[in-house]
Amino acid sequence: MADKINGYGRVGLDVGPSRTRAVQRSEGEGKSTETRGARPASDAVQLTDTATRLKAIEARLAEIPDVDKARVNELRERIESGQYRPDPARI
Repeated sequence: MADKINGYGRVGLDVGPSRTRAVQRSEGEGKSTETRGARPASDAVQLTDTATRLKAIEARLAEIPDVDKARVNELRERIESGQYRPDPARI
């Protein structure tokens, strides 16, 4: 048995919001957390010893180049001269 959908295809059907009056809030609602006695935000940051060490390691790693140019140039010269023989077992 099929259910009939009432109002389908009717022109001029009001589909606006069902609540037409403004929302009334109590006196305490809507105010910021600072005015309600919450703890004020702090501008200070404390790093743990581990975080400080990680930051130092990160700085040292950033100084290391991504590519060892001396090794690349050495391999390039060996390939061009025909001296480079890759080991298939090692590859």
